[in-house]
Amino acid sequence: MSAATPVLVLGAGRMGRRIARMLGADARFSATISSRDADALALAAASGLHTAAFAGAGLRDDLYTLLAGVRAVILTDAAMAPAEVARLALERGCNYLDIFEDTGAAAQVAALAGGAGDLCLAPGCGLAPGYVTALAAELLAQAGPQSETTVFVGVLPAKRENRLGYANIWGIDGLLDEYTNPCLALQGGALTELAPLTQTETLRLGGTEFEAFTTAGSLDALARRHAGKVGGLVFKTLRYPGHLDYMQFLLQDLGLAARLYQLRALLTTALPETADDRVLIAIRQRATPDAPEVWTRQELRAAADEAGAPASAAATATAAHACAMIDLICSGSLPRAGLISPGDIGPALLRQSRFFAALDPARATAVPI
Repeated sequence: MSAATPVLVLGAGRMGRRIARMLGADARFSATISSRDADALALAAASGLHTAAFAGAGLRDDLYTLLAGVRAVILTDAAMAPAEVARLALERGCNYLDIFEDTGAAAQVAALAGGAGDLCLAPGCGLAPGYVTALAAELLAQAGPQSETTVFVGVLPAKRENRLGYANIWGIDGLLDEYTNPCLALQGGALTELAPLTQTETLRLGGTEFEAFTTAGSLDALARRHAGKVGGLVFKTLRYPGHLDYMQFLLQDLGLAARLYQLRALLTTALPETADDRVLIAIRQRATPDAPEVWTRQELRAAADEAGAPASAAATATAAHACAMIDLICSGSLPRAGLISPGDIGPALLRQSRFFAALDPARATAVPI
């Protein structure tokens, strides 16, 4: 029997723990989780995960030690610099992945690809960018030059419990980036930047009404790749009705867009954390601007993890895609090494990994309207 493939998970938050547990439940992998947050690491250890502490000698020295003999490292801690971790991973002969939607950080990681050799650098292996990008890329591959595609994603509490209709599910820093940065899109086949929190519309999915509006960071790689090849591509976030109005009040009327540190502190302390969430994915396409709409829809709900503990839908979706990517990279199943951008690996290849079963897009439905 061959030895288990060692993987290091950096970050002991909800996403990091879910990835480590999913990998650890597969005998082909040996997952170690590490974090500079001693409390979070203690929580991970108490839940039965294999942990390794930072020694405190210095970030580079600690990482250099932790990466010894590791085949892949996945970064889930937003406080650590992706390019710094990726650079050290290459030095140690280790594949690098992360789950972030930070386009600036992804560009810094991409700049290292020339020295990757037979190793892989895969930024944006989470939900969006990540899994949703793969779904959209598969549909765009069949789209014509006049096609219009809008991708909708909502990560929401299963039940609305406050006026924002929101909870601290993914992370406040990522939320604020989505809500305040320009949104890369395609219009008339050309790359363009849309203002966040605009192009609002109301949708009814599964009998529930949602509001949708532009947010940043999820489809940037796809927009660049398909410029001039398809007519339109826009990403929108789904929220319970009324959320946008309250956020615009905070960001614009109170001026907190210029004082994001205050808004970050406010939302971090005020929003509840919950593992009872739902992930909604909907993609609307038209072959031409006048053609009927065709929808692809999928919903994921919170469920127990491999140890029987509650696991959020967002964490499971993120972990399933990230673990499938780790699996394909470590098994040598990808068509190339170097930079692997979000959307480069489609569902057809991802299905070769057993981790992808929790996300199989075959469960989605295509509905002509």
